[in-house]
Amino acid sequence: MWNEHFGIGVVEYMAAGLIPVVNDSGGPKMDIVIEWDNEETGFKASNEEEYAAAFSAALGMADRERLSMRRRAQSRALAFGEGTFE
Repeated sequence: MWNEHFGIGVVEYMAAGLIPVVNDSGGPKMDIVIEWDNEETGFKASNEEEYAAAFSAALGMADRERLSMRRRAQSRALAFGEGTFE
């Protein structure tokens, strides 16, 4: 979704262990799919070519690298849990 103000759907699938490929705008760009532990938690794109490259990169990751990114994404998603906003 272009220029999404927050991106709860992105947070939910990161919490489930999926690697995000998001539009490079709005909440996903600024707050969600950011570096975590000095490494990326997913991929951002703005046009067809960038999306194709991002999906190709995500699908071409070595198993260990993929698992590491999935774990970072899950850890990042925890920052948006209920306890954070109580």
